[in-house]
Amino acid sequence: MEPLNDDIFQLFIEKLGGQLSASEEAHIEKKLATDLAFKAAWEKLEQDALAMKAGTFAANIDTGEALAKVRAQLQPAPKKTFTLKRALPAAAVLLLLASGAYFLLKPAPKNAGTLAGIRVTKQPVELKLANGQTITLNDSAAIPLNNATLNTGNNTLAYTSEDTTVNTLQVPAGENYHLVLSDGTEVWLNAASTLSFPFHFGKGNRQVTVSGEAFFKVAQNASQPFIVRTPLTEVQVLGTSFNINTYESGTVNTALINGSVITKNAGGQQLKLTPGMQAGFTAAKGFSSTAFDEDEVLSWMKGIYYYHRMSLPELADVAGRFYGASFHVDKAKFSHITVTGLMERDKLKEFLADLKTTASISYRFENNEIYLQ
Repeated sequence: MEPLNDDIFQLFIEKLGGQLSASEEAHIEKKLATDLAFKAAWEKLEQDALAMKAGTFAANIDTGEALAKVRAQLQPAPKKTFTLKRALPAAAVLLLLASGAYFLLKPAPKNAGTLAGIRVTKQPVELKLANGQTITLNDSAAIPLNNATLNTGNNTLAYTSEDTTVNTLQVPAGENYHLVLSDGTEVWLNAASTLSFPFHFGKGNRQVTVSGEAFFKVAQNASQPFIVRTPLTEVQVLGTSFNINTYESGTVNTALINGSVITKNAGGQQLKLTPGMQAGFTAAKGFSSTAFDEDEVLSWMKGIYYYHRMSLPELADVAGRFYGASFHVDKAKFSHITVTGLMERDKLKEFLADLKTTASISYRFENNEIYLQ
């Protein structure tokens, strides 16, 4: 297949995603009638899309390159002709084609149908105190306690206290939250994550415990190392920034952005990381170290999640955590389908519309639960 003109390919992908305006549709019709080269390229794309069973269309698209293009669309550029609102649905079509899920694609229906009825009820962010009391954290509030004063606003908790007892911040599915610890360390918690921490660090090591996913920007204090405990490992730092992910049972991934950390397990095995490297740990295999894509690992902090060749049942689990809704999928029917693309926080309707457009997957919404069919 000859390399395609980027503009023609982009228009074709937008058309598949139902993203063209009336004027753009008219422009295409005019080009098809007057430009033989444009017509030839357009008809070739149509033929390849219809012949997906042979894999011709997908075989000429590189998934890694496609994801790079999607990420590029999320960055500001001086000459931006492809807006984010339109880039994401169209890119989702492109990425699904690249992933090996072959379907005859159709433009999204003008009437979204059941999409209009989707109203996910999310749980609040809560702070469970050492004495058992639970505080719901609302925006822009000063909350006086016997042992502390909490200040919340802009999805952030800060506080003043001398109490060294341990509390637990609980972030539900579909949300994320920012916490400023007493030493100035900042922690961003992803959906369905918890952090146990003291209001005030004593004279020993600064210690916290995390489950789920969190990004740490640790305040430097050479006399008090900062230790992050997970269900399987612990990370020791002085002053640095890194991401920890424990979502997958039996696995811990620690990605170092800058500084230096040592991660170790209960058995004494340890691994020292340098910036740009990620430590993966499983009980069966121990530690391994690989390079990682910072934009991708930290995309959750911008409300974005990238997925690579992920089975639909697995994607349903991830989407449930990401959006704060329960997903149900017929595993027998969809286990062979793998998809590549992205999700945006608070854009559940768009995500479902993309799945319907690109993979012919229908859905229904009932009692805060979504059934993919």
